[in-house]
Amino acid sequence: MRKNNPKSQKAVLNHFWSLAIVICLLLCIFAVIFSSVVGHVPQPKKEKAAATPEVTDTAESAEPTATPAPTPTPGAIQKSTSSASLAETSDGGAEYLNQIYFFGDGSLSTLNDENLLSGEESDQQVWIPGAEILDLNILATTTYVSPVTGNNVPAAEVVEVNHPKYVIILPSVDNVQDVTESDLKSAYTTLIGSILLENPETVIILSSLTPVTETYVGDETNEQINTVNGWIAAAAEENNVKYLDAAYAMAGADGYLPETYSNDGAHLGIAGFKAWLEVVRTHVPG
Repeated sequence: MRKNNPKSQKAVLNHFWSLAIVICLLLCIFAVIFSSVVGHVPQPKKEKAAATPEVTDTAESAEPTATPAPTPTPGAIQKSTSSASLAETSDGGAEYLNQIYFFGDGSLSTLNDENLLSGEESDQQVWIPGAEILDLNILATTTYVSPVTGNNVPAAEVVEVNHPKYVIILPSVDNVQDVTESDLKSAYTTLIGSILLENPETVIILSSLTPVTETYVGDETNEQINTVNGWIAAAAEENNVKYLDAAYAMAGADGYLPETYSNDGAHLGIAGFKAWLEVVRTHVPG
C-alpha cells in the first residue's frame, strides 16, 4: 500500500488557503464596490413646505377705496342738479293747482277734457297755441288761444289780465333735436322778462320736457331731452325762477317714460298728465 506524501498534503493545503484568501479578498472588494454604489443612489428631494403668508390686519392696513360712480344707462333720464330745481314737498293738493296757469302744447287740453282741474275757473287755466305746438325756439313770440274769447294773445298779456299766482310752462318735445342752447335761453329770458314786467309777483316755473318711452320710434330721444332739460334748468337759474324736474320724477326704473303714460310714446296721455300733476302738487315753491 502507498503511503501519503506529507509534503504533497502540505502543498495542497497551502493551495487551499491561498485560494480561500483570494476569494475572501474578492468578496471584500465586491462588498466595498457594492456599498459605494448603493450609498450614492440619489434620494428623492423633499419639497419645501410653502411659506405661511403673514397675516395682516386688513381693517387697519387696507386703504379705503372710493366706490365708482354708476355708469348712466344709455337713454335714461338723468336727475337735475340745478340750484333752481324745486324740492319735494308735501302735497299742495287742488288748492295749489287752482292757482296755476298752464302754458303748453295741444296735449295739455287733457287737463280740461278729463276734468283733472277742479277749480271754478279751471277753463281759464290752460293756454295752448293755435298750432298746438309750443316750440322751444319761439317761446318768446308764441301766442295762445284764449279759452274765453278765442283771441290769440301772448303769455304776458294773459298774466297782465288774470294775475295768476303761479305760471308753469311745459314746452313740446317735438323737434327737440333742432333747438340750440343760445336760442332756447334767449327765448326763455325774453318770455320770463315780459311776464314779470306785467306782474312781478307771479311765480314762474319752467317744467322740464317729459321723457319718451323706450319703444318710441320718432326722432326725439331721451339723450336729447337730457341735454335740453339741462339748458332749461340753466335758464331758470339765470333768470331767478324755478325749475320742475318732472322728467326724472316721472321716469320708470329703466329711465324711460312708462308706456302707460303716453299714447304715442312722446306726448302725455291721461295717465301721464295725472302723474305730471302729482309731481306739480308735490313740488310747491317755498
